[in-house]
Amino acid sequence: MRKKGFLQGLGTGFITSVVIIFGTTAFIGKDDYIETKLDLIEYTIDKYYVGELDKDEMEQGIYRGFVAGVGDPYTAYYSPQEFSALMEQTSGIYAGIGVQMTVDSFDNSITVVDVFAGSPAEAAGILIGDRIVGADGVPLTGSDFDLAPTLIKGKEGTNVIVSIYRPTDNETYELDITRQNVVYPSVEFDMLENNIGYIELRQFEELTHEQFKNALTELEFLGARGIVLDLRDNTGGLLNVTEKIVDELIPEGIIVSTKDNSGKIDETWADDIYSDIPLVVLVNEQSASASEVLSGALQDHGRAELVGTRTFGKGIVQTILPLTDGSALKITTSEYYTPSGVCIQGTGIEPDHYIDLPIQLKLQSNLSYEDDLQLQKAIEVLETQLEQ
Repeated sequence: MRKKGFLQGLGTGFITSVVIIFGTTAFIGKDDYIETKLDLIEYTIDKYYVGELDKDEMEQGIYRGFVAGVGDPYTAYYSPQEFSALMEQTSGIYAGIGVQMTVDSFDNSITVVDVFAGSPAEAAGILIGDRIVGADGVPLTGSDFDLAPTLIKGKEGTNVIVSIYRPTDNETYELDITRQNVVYPSVEFDMLENNIGYIELRQFEELTHEQFKNALTELEFLGARGIVLDLRDNTGGLLNVTEKIVDELIPEGIIVSTKDNSGKIDETWADDIYSDIPLVVLVNEQSASASEVLSGALQDHGRAELVGTRTFGKGIVQTILPLTDGSALKITTSEYYTPSGVCIQGTGIEPDHYIDLPIQLKLQSNLSYEDDLQLQKAIEVLETQLEQ
């Protein structure tokens, strides 16, 4: 795989990383009016506020609020502690409760889309479809999605109170959960009937590419005739990992291109070494960002047909900019385009074969083959390919 231009992945969702060297107060210091008003606000709070004040937290709040003024839900400020937690998350190993979350666009809630087998969350009774509405006494909505992991994760052996709302019961539960080291299972695979291989990619973390290669190699060794690649509920991850996986599956050509605010275009290209095993890709409305890079590249190169529902539609790239005090900014810096030149921001990718699941089945953590109509359709499409 080779690049035209510079682009490297780091972080969650779909982000890149660049190190910059200015101090955290440099920008505010250039504007005397803002600095004077902040001094006035601080003086007024000190004089009249009846409670105790945490000046460090107030300072962090200034930065969060300033960045929130951009009005972009993907642009955010991370304190040093939050940035450290973000970097830990990309490693695929962390101390937490063992759930995968996303933002439900219908009610702006933080929704559990996966509960890891053997995890503290599973032992506590958390279910797919539960809404996480608070952690350690802090109320949470979809707007707090970046904050939620920093509250839920922590030192191994410590406890966290997680508040969940269960729509099926119309009840809220307070769960006292002991954090444990969790290895994020970003890849799962199996051999289905008639030698149809199945690979589920849950997220694109540092370990995902190697896990994917191992899964693909094992299934091909076992005699897989074709692969169903499941990207349902995969909300994204590291760009460089996504590019490596695409490179395993397409012939030489463009993987993805990005355009920044100056109009500069960077292209990432695949080499000519790849697996030509027949593919079908499963997607749904929670397949976002890096998942759309992968599914869009496979579709545009004619390597796979997509089965399921229209994808999420996140066609923008965030860049992590570490600051000198250990904090960081995550800023939307570019749009990305599929190999055919389409930016899917706000629109998503339309599958070749549309099939949805009833709402009650979407809430189940482990669908049986009989209930998984999308998987059945994917196998049907793959069998048709194999007969040609």
